[in-house]
Amino acid sequence: MGKYNQLLAGSGLERPREMPWARHVYHIYTLRTNGRDALRAALEKEGIQTAIHYPVPVHLQPAYADLGYARLSLPESEKAADQVLSLPLYPEMTDDQVERVSEALTGLAATR
Repeated sequence: MGKYNQLLAGSGLERPREMPWARHVYHIYTLRTNGRDALRAALEKEGIQTAIHYPVPVHLQPAYADLGYARLSLPESEKAADQVLSLPLYPEMTDDQVERVSEALTGLAATR
């Protein structure tokens, strides 16, 4: 979502990246941050709900246990699972709502 990208530029939060050869479909808008849980709690206090999609990396899910992967086998996947935070995003979301979420995020990120 271009509006989130624009408003969160310079926030210090890692935003989705588009590659020159592909376009993001933005069915979810996820950020990455080391302080995800604290940021999520602070947004909740502001009345902004977030989600954590894929909190368990695929290689650690029970369905894939037979592959034999242990914790720390895929450290980047595990790091992502600990850092990703999905922001509100839905077709009827207004620019004002995106701005409210972005302002809250920018203010919270500045205090960390």
